[in-house]
Amino acid sequence: MLTVYFALMICTALPVFALKAGMGLGFLVWLVFAMVIVKGLLLVDHFMEMKQAPRAWRLLAHAWAPVVIVAVAGFHLIT
Repeated sequence: MLTVYFALMICTALPVFALKAGMGLGFLVWLVFAMVIVKGLLLVDHFMEMKQAPRAWRLLAHAWAPVVIVAVAGFHLIT
């Protein structure tokens, strides 16, 4: 469980470090999108304890973050 906490902290801090390193805004947006998906998957499995949930519920919960991020990224690309 401690590794999950560290992974979540790294996913939270990584965009900040990338910004401080001078990465471009376009890269940061996509980095944040990727980190949100990773954090969502970790949260579903470890904090919502859905590892033992029925397969359909787990797949539905895992699909939520990527679907939302794809929608947000689509709007980002349009604007």
